[in-house]
Amino acid sequence: MKANFTNIKNVCKVLLLPVFVYLLFFICSGGTFGKPASIIMNLKQTLAPTLISFAMCSNMLCNRMDLSAGAVVMLAAMFGAKMVHLYGLGLVPFALIVVGSGLVLGIISGIMYRLLRVPAIVTALGVCMVYETLSNLASISWVTAISGDITTFGRFPYCLIIFAVMFLLFYIIFNYTKFGYNVRACASSQQIAKNSGVDTKKTAFLCYVVSALFLGVAALLKISIQGSIDTPMYMSSTNIIFNCMLGIYVGLALEQYCNLLIGIFIGNFILNMLTTGLLSLGLSASLQDTASGIFLLVIMIFTYNNQRVINYINERKMKKELVRVNGQS
Repeated sequence: MKANFTNIKNVCKVLLLPVFVYLLFFICSGGTFGKPASIIMNLKQTLAPTLISFAMCSNMLCNRMDLSAGAVVMLAAMFGAKMVHLYGLGLVPFALIVVGSGLVLGIISGIMYRLLRVPAIVTALGVCMVYETLSNLASISWVTAISGDITTFGRFPYCLIIFAVMFLLFYIIFNYTKFGYNVRACASSQQIAKNSGVDTKKTAFLCYVVSALFLGVAALLKISIQGSIDTPMYMSSTNIIFNCMLGIYVGLALEQYCNLLIGIFIGNFILNMLTTGLLSLGLSASLQDTASGIFLLVIMIFTYNNQRVINYINERKMKKELVRVNGQS
């Protein structure tokens, strides 16, 4: 009974954040924000970023920052769009090409990390620049948009089905496989994990392989939902992953109340709702970034320190009670 009550309490705490964000912008916008159609659109726009967060999660937990993830997503989506334009491919071949391209590009990042033996962030920057250069050179003659039946996977309920399958797959991989155990061990301490018999190099490479699969599917959902993909330039592909990284950090903050994967999804949903809410208030792009940063900082501070606040309140109550009892005696 106590366990059930604790679970219900944790669920309420997790749902409190998105409900708070929704009510805040609904009130501030005078009711223009938060209509059912916009919430559904927010949900749809959360799917691809959440998959990118899943792709980056294992590497980030092991202190490896893969800045090439955004470039992988964009280049894979562009390549699929080009193949459709050139050869008139159908839906299934298009999906296989996009996911396969993401898988190959992501694995190449892992191979480069293993071969170069330099810090992950250095390798990621180099690979990101190469992929963005290829995207820019190709975009001169490439068509980076799709339409018609080719966008089927970006519509309801197909996008939700794809996301649900990938969510379940990552849940199993992360929680019930040797690989997931090794990732969590490396996240605690690389050296201790290595001394315990974990092949840290193999685990690192498998992180890139798993990441590549999810980046490929994320690329498929992203271009199917948007109908096109922008050409990355001047490291603009990193804008994609920075928001996804914030989703991971929010997920880590919520992990004490729910499974990490659910926390990451909630984090990305809040970020998308935050962007939509700021747009509804008519803020400029620069003010949106500032407001988003401040808002997320407040959320993180509250989430990580709420137990301290609760303890402080309880201590104050105990002191007042002691004063009252002593006064009566």
